[in-house]
Amino acid sequence: MLKVVPINMNTLCYWKRKFKNCNIKEINLNDLIYRIWSEDKHLGILRITAILKNKYQLKINHKRVKRIMNELNIFGIGYTKKIRKYDSSKGPEGKRVKNKLNRRFYSNRPYQKLVSDVTEFKVKNGEKVYLEPIMDLYNNQILTYSITDESPDLKFAVKPLEDLRLKLPKTGYKLMLHTDQGWQYRHRRWRMELKKAKITQSMSRRSCCLDNACIESFFNKLKVEIGNLKQFNSSEELIVKIKKWINYYNTERVQTKLGGLSPIKYQKQAA
Repeated sequence: MLKVVPINMNTLCYWKRKFKNCNIKEINLNDLIYRIWSEDKHLGILRITAILKNKYQLKINHKRVKRIMNELNIFGIGYTKKIRKYDSSKGPEGKRVKNKLNRRFYSNRPYQKLVSDVTEFKVKNGEKVYLEPIMDLYNNQILTYSITDESPDLKFAVKPLEDLRLKLPKTGYKLMLHTDQGWQYRHRRWRMELKKAKITQSMSRRSCCLDNACIESFFNKLKVEIGNLKQFNSSEELIVKIKKWINYYNTERVQTKLGGLSPIKYQKQAA
């Protein structure tokens, strides 16, 4: 065979040993990674690595997971499509404030740094759904949110802040809520609610989504993982799906920045 095929003897001996000493553990790991990915096809290399470490107590490197996923031809799907962003800049003029957060997104204390924004969904029949969450940058948890299939008026915008004010504990340190320059955040009613809750207001610079990148990233994950909006026949179906996903996000969805834990599990472990 070696006379006909141009293969070196050392290469032939290497592959003979390779096939003879087939690693059973590697085969089982392939099956495990494929099973984890099959449960949620949005999972990428880092999140699958975190699940293997935390849930299955395996000592494994993300590079090995990447190699196996490439061999299996699997990858986290859906994070390349661009979706039109809801624009809330148009509206009644109010008071603008400076960007006090200044992209310092890390926080080691609950409720210290909060972010919020509004996004829009459009279902198959043309109906629209609006969502406004408030996220805690300590563990990326969605503390409160408002969702509606009607016009995103001031009452809709202020509701999450009112709910947050009622559940805020006494922290003893300064709290900050960062948003964009949407009309509802410049409104007097919004600023009055912040004052009642003793929360400092911060705003992104004009047309600079990176100043509020954390909440934009959350919206991207949400829109990717709930799937194509054309599958929903009405706004009611979409609202039910979004509520279930937010609950899943808070309680079960692992995040690499939280050590492979969900937001609530991270907070409980820290406590």
